[in-house]
Amino acid sequence: MGMFYRVSEKQLLADRNSLIKEVGIPSLLKNGFMKSPFLGIWFGEYDSNVKGYSYELCRLNNNNFLEIIDFSVLKGEPWIKIHLNIFELEPVPKQIEDLTGKDGINFHLPPNSITKMRLRNDDYKGPPLFYMLFLPEHKIGSYYSKSGYETEIKKLKKLIKSDMENIDDFVKRWYELHTPNITDWEGNIIKEAAH
Repeated sequence: MGMFYRVSEKQLLADRNSLIKEVGIPSLLKNGFMKSPFLGIWFGEYDSNVKGYSYELCRLNNNNFLEIIDFSVLKGEPWIKIHLNIFELEPVPKQIEDLTGKDGINFHLPPNSITKMRLRNDDYKGPPLFYMLFLPEHKIGSYYSKSGYETEIKKLKKLIKSDMENIDDFVKRWYELHTPNITDWEGNIIKEAAH
């Protein structure tokens, strides 16, 4: 038996998935996001052996800017990975429901995937060593006891909730780093942004 408390991979996966469902998704729903309307997009476990979970939510901003947020957790990792990408749609949809049933896979393939920003990873300024050591991540940190693990879960829950409640700060940062590609409703490029 080891000296330190360890959580099983199964429990680690379940706990991170619970955080997404308890605070991540509800906070985005309050900010005008909804479950992705596209075909073929995961919203829950994506493997029959439960090797991970993936959730995609979208909203239209200023009618023609599609904002896509996706959460993913994988077995064997401590992170909750959250990505943001934004596209300008042509023609302009009247509402996000107009996109229902469209194939959304092209939004996740190059060249569209080039502008995908991982929150609290790709959006920092300065040397990577600084933010890796001192700034919070969407990750379960080190723990040596059951209470330490529970403390790490609470910290991550608070960070996810805060970040999703303040998602517009990350949207603003995305625009500082990228320009949206202009696409049709299925992510086919009409005009690629200069990178």
